[in-house]
Amino acid sequence: MEKVIGVCGCICSDCGMYGDECGGCYAIEGRPCWLHEVGLKVCDFYKCCVIDKGLEHCGQCNEIPCDRFWENKAPTLTEEEHKKIMEERVALLKGLAQNKV
Repeated sequence: MEKVIGVCGCICSDCGMYGDECGGCYAIEGRPCWLHEVGLKVCDFYKCCVIDKGLEHCGQCNEIPCDRFWENKAPTLTEEEHKKIMEERVALLKGLAQNKV
């Protein structure tokens, strides 16, 4: 199965909710089930990137990695874990942008 990568670099297809409950951020237009937990109507990455800037993903943005990457830390992660995950996501997205024909 081909990996489905979201706007922010998360690998949607690796999520347990992907498939039956969620088709990835593009399919659900940036409205994942957890938005109510953070008080948003649409994911802030999706809104900024796709809606406001008209980009496919954050790797196409000149501002990557913006503060959004560092501010959206899962409470269960240490600072080191969060930093590592964000660096991996940014590298993945920049790689996608460079491979775009």
